[in-house]
Amino acid sequence: MASYYAIVVLSLLVFSISAGHALDEQELKTTLYIKQNYAQDQRVVGTDTVVINWVIKDGPDAAANTIGHAEGLTTHANLATNFWVTIFDMVFEGGSLAGSTLKVMGLHGGMSTGQGQWSVMGGTGELTMARGIINYKITQEDGTSRTFEISICVFYTSKSTVPLLGGINIGLFP
Repeated sequence: MASYYAIVVLSLLVFSISAGHALDEQELKTTLYIKQNYAQDQRVVGTDTVVINWVIKDGPDAAANTIGHAEGLTTHANLATNFWVTIFDMVFEGGSLAGSTLKVMGLHGGMSTGQGQWSVMGGTGELTMARGIINYKITQEDGTSRTFEISICVFYTSKSTVPLLGGINIGLFP
């Protein structure tokens, strides 16, 4: 009997999602800048592993607004080609994306052109269920810092359209 009710509730949920366009996708295309300051915004935690807290800005110059941080890890994965595997959350603290995050992973370094691409594999807040890519190019580099110009292209589901069960236990989980 309990399984019958679970099937009915799941059927109603599927119908309401499909009928109400509950998972309407949105697209975000924007250009931002990540400032990697070697001495300030990162710390070595082991051989070839660095904890990062790079600044995200809305423009390339020093007067640009800080709108968040890229927080995570980068590991020197291939010494021969100088590639670093980087995994971080873009945590937005200001601007129109405040309170949202993007989950990012990819390689950087070792490219003679200073260009590359990272994967976006998730998000929270306004950028719930984000997926897409970030194309980047290094626009400034010296002995103390590096600036990435990042072009973000992601699809996401606005948090206002994500269906919630409201605490209903439909018998699938204890």
